[in-house]
Amino acid sequence: MLSDKTNSCERLTKMSIQTQNQKLRLFAKVDILTKLKILESQKTLFYKLKELNRKEDNAVLMLSSLIIAVEKTLEKFDDVDLNVSKFHSKNLKRIVKRERLLAHWATVRNLKLEKKMSFRNISKYFMQSQKFEVSWSTIYNMWIELEGKEKEEKSDA
Repeated sequence: MLSDKTNSCERLTKMSIQTQNQKLRLFAKVDILTKLKILESQKTLFYKLKELNRKEDNAVLMLSSLIIAVEKTLEKFDDVDLNVSKFHSKNLKRIVKRERLLAHWATVRNLKLEKKMSFRNISKYFMQSQKFEVSWSTIYNMWIELEGKEKEEKSDA
């Protein structure tokens, strides 16, 4: 059953499973506007595939049409546009990570000042207790940015 669906996806997309997965990873990396363009294209492709393959499972047709839409949409982009889109996506991830770390900043202060933990151990603590992967250098840089200013203000007063 699984191999039938796999074979159907390969037949419809004319791509191996590895190539299909690569297209889906690209879809995950692009910005939201590009994703919306891909999904608009996917809808029309789905109905075309449905007309040609009436007996095929709708889930297989949806996945196949998404993969084909990713390929067709990204063919229109040049390398620069694609890299810009990936860059914006990475920046968004950094912003989300920063906001999440700020939400836990009281914990960082407690671990650093009262528990005397190193930034590396604080990073490990977040990974184990919160399932939140953040590098020690990110925590350190935010510490300098946030706590360094407080020390300067106290010394000025």
